[in-house]
Amino acid sequence: MKSRFEDIDNAIKYYIKDEIYVETHKELEELIFFSSYTIKFDVFKKGTQKLKKILREKLPMSMHIWEEDATRVIQKYHLAIDYGTERYTYLLRSLLKAQIKINEAVMGHFIRLCKQAHSFEYIESRAEQIYKLLFDGIEKEALGKTSSSL
Repeated sequence: MKSRFEDIDNAIKYYIKDEIYVETHKELEELIFFSSYTIKFDVFKKGTQKLKKILREKLPMSMHIWEEDATRVIQKYHLAIDYGTERYTYLLRSLLKAQIKINEAVMGHFIRLCKQAHSFEYIESRAEQIYKLLFDGIEKEALGKTSSSL
């Protein structure tokens, strides 16, 4: 269902698509592989749940946190929105909704990458890099102990 602010709705749709693309195409593979055994999704989930709680508030007090993003969206998508207007408030709420969608997409992407990182085929394909990482770590540790004992 479209609102009466169709230009804002369209801009937010493209904003979500752009942000999800940026977030899911970052060079996260190495980070995920080597840290996925310790990373907990609870922190990210709780943050997203907090955003949903804020969204349920009638007049959220923390809407000002979206003002920087609002300025960016207004400029990027050439929107005619004046600060403090009903359209501006609508944009802020739309950005809050957008962040929830972006967070959920990024969590899904991260979970898929973690599952891939733990698959035997993936580990086997990265054996040389894993060995190098482990060997370099052991070598650096050994060199550190040698130089400190001198």
